[in-house]
Amino acid sequence: MTAHLALWSLILLCFSMATALGGALCEHSVLTPRWSPSPASSFSVIQTGRRGPLRRFWFPVHAAITVFLLLTLFLTWNDIRVRDVLLLGLASYTIIRVWSGLFFIRELLAFQEYPPDSPSAAELSARGAKWTYWRWFKGPLNVVSFLCVLLALYWLKTP
Repeated sequence: MTAHLALWSLILLCFSMATALGGALCEHSVLTPRWSPSPASSFSVIQTGRRGPLRRFWFPVHAAITVFLLLTLFLTWNDIRVRDVLLLGLASYTIIRVWSGLFFIRELLAFQEYPPDSPSAAELSARGAKWTYWRWFKGPLNVVSFLCVLLALYWLKTP
């Protein structure tokens, strides 16, 4: 019973991580190029109530990842290989979340408050460019986290 629960928890974790990776790719390739060239006037793309709030997507995805990652760690704690690779994935994921909380989310929330008809200032453009630049470094951490859970799934021993 515990082995099957661990397997399903890990499968759901893989799906949650894949959803996060897909969402990050979509944001990077579709949304960011639409708002970053002319901040303020193009912020309507990321503002709540206009094109669908990003929070409705990201909150459930990160909640699922957190729940399934902790549950899977708990259920597979005695399998050293699976535990270690999941702990590596957790470390990578934690770096992403802390970094996002300290920089990306705060900036995005600030960007969402600018009225779309306000003039685009050089300072605002620089902040948008900085946000876009540092976003490139989150991708590899997302991939590391995802590969860790996939490797854990591969290594998981089921009866």
